[in-house]
Amino acid sequence: MSDRKSLPFSEFPHKFQRAVRRLETPRRGRRRYSKCSVKSTIHHFGQYLAVVQRAGLPLELSTEGLTAFIDDLDTRDIRPATQLTYLSGVHAIAKEVDYPASQRRLILEDCEIYREQMCRTLPIKVRKLAAHPITLKDIARAAVKWRDTAQQTNEHNKRRTYFQRSAILALLSLTPLRIGDATRLLIGDHVKRDEAGWSLRISSEKSGYRHNGRLHSSLTPYLDDLLLYGEGGSVYLHYAQRVGGPLFATEMHEYLSSRTLAYNFKVATGHSPHIVRTLVHDAMAKFGTYGADLARILCGQRSLAIGKHYEVYAARLRAEEAQKSLAEIQAKIIPIAPPATDNFRDGPRV
Repeated sequence: MSDRKSLPFSEFPHKFQRAVRRLETPRRGRRRYSKCSVKSTIHHFGQYLAVVQRAGLPLELSTEGLTAFIDDLDTRDIRPATQLTYLSGVHAIAKEVDYPASQRRLILEDCEIYREQMCRTLPIKVRKLAAHPITLKDIARAAVKWRDTAQQTNEHNKRRTYFQRSAILALLSLTPLRIGDATRLLIGDHVKRDEAGWSLRISSEKSGYRHNGRLHSSLTPYLDDLLLYGEGGSVYLHYAQRVGGPLFATEMHEYLSSRTLAYNFKVATGHSPHIVRTLVHDAMAKFGTYGADLARILCGQRSLAIGKHYEVYAARLRAEEAQKSLAEIQAKIIPIAPPATDNFRDGPRV
């Protein structure tokens, strides 16, 4: 008996393969899935089919198959959020093949159980932030630190690594791309350099959101470092030589792996790069609905629900801002103390 955790797409029954393809080109009124979401759905439904296969059941959606799958999820050492994601993938396919609504309701009931468990479970990122507090300013300061270190390092490979580390920290502190999207940035295509600085134009691989605009001028020296690596010379000459190649590159001008970039970020901060998206949502919370909208734009997120998922301290910060507003109203009774200053030297502005 096979012990594979997920059946490959090529072994899906034809009707399920057709259902997956319809997710890529949905009927009118149906949700459009990104390439990344379709890939995840294939993996999640492949897990269902693998469980069904191990149980000796037909490769079909059935009450028996769903029961076996849910039992398997419940015995695995995975979080409720992950269980919910896997079962939601099965529901997406069930809906696409017109599985009876009464049976789909049973799937949704189990999804709701996992959702309730998820709400009662303290997310890992919350625990990590509590154990190792960090802000966007801390990430920007780390960018400054590693740039200084790179400039003072004589060993070629280390200097290159430190400049790359500095650049990814600076970039994500102001433009919280997914690490996979940052990895595939191509010079002259996704990122362009002119006399005014750098601009960005890329569609997120996961959400399809299109980032398009000029990057803040404080990022210019950090991205220029990825052309010069402290060697001096003409930025434009090096740029011309690198057009068509990746911004974050190996010495042979091949793509630097997303794992390497993520490791660079974690070495500098103690957190994975995904944390910047939470930090952006929390940082913008004080601006209310307008801030939440800006955070979603910065993170390339299309829905309110996704934005809420990334908030950790946002509710507390909004409450603090509300208190400030009330304090301003009654300022004649309770004087407002002057705000503390927090200067940031030579780093990307956050």
